[in-house]
Amino acid sequence: MTTMFPIESKTAQQVWNNFDRELIHKLKRLPKEERADIRLEILSHLFDSTINNGVDVVETDNVESEEVRLINAISRLGSPDEYLEPLITDILLNQKASKGHPLAILKSLKNSARKGVFHGLATLVLGMGYFWVIMIFIMSVMHIGNPEVGIWYYPTGEVSLSFNAQPGAIQWQTKWFSLIGILSSAIAYWGLNKILGYFFSKSKI
Repeated sequence: MTTMFPIESKTAQQVWNNFDRELIHKLKRLPKEERADIRLEILSHLFDSTINNGVDVVETDNVESEEVRLINAISRLGSPDEYLEPLITDILLNQKASKGHPLAILKSLKNSARKGVFHGLATLVLGMGYFWVIMIFIMSVMHIGNPEVGIWYYPTGEVSLSFNAQPGAIQWQTKWFSLIGILSSAIAYWGLNKILGYFFSKSKI
């Protein structure tokens, strides 16, 4: 018998323990905190399902009905592979994306875009953010070999990102563009990864 999930029947307790062991095994790839939260949520759902479906059972069948109710609750829950694998895959993918893995970022954005208008808009904003960060980083590196690469602004207030000198325009931070661009793009990339990880953890992508 457990304090949080009191199981009276020994047979039912054995069934419960077997399910819990399989659950722990399936979740072992996840970090400790995520593993504990998901395990508690699933066990709570299973226990509630077992209790709530025993209302019409006669008193003399309590021991047997607990086993039957638990087995039925596990059957209703389905195979762990069906509901755990997609969840585990998403969590691991989001963790890689939040650490800056480019392929994981692309896959996370792609998955998010399929989940509706809100997710589609968020994906568009994040995608554009990554695009400009990568563009600035590339231009900053190229500026080291070609000083004409950079940001050019006109007296009219217009701004241009160009790989060549622009007639009538003044180049912004000619000497420091590479350093500023590389540092700012690295910080922005880190920030986008954190936003991406937070967004997907909240939306369960």
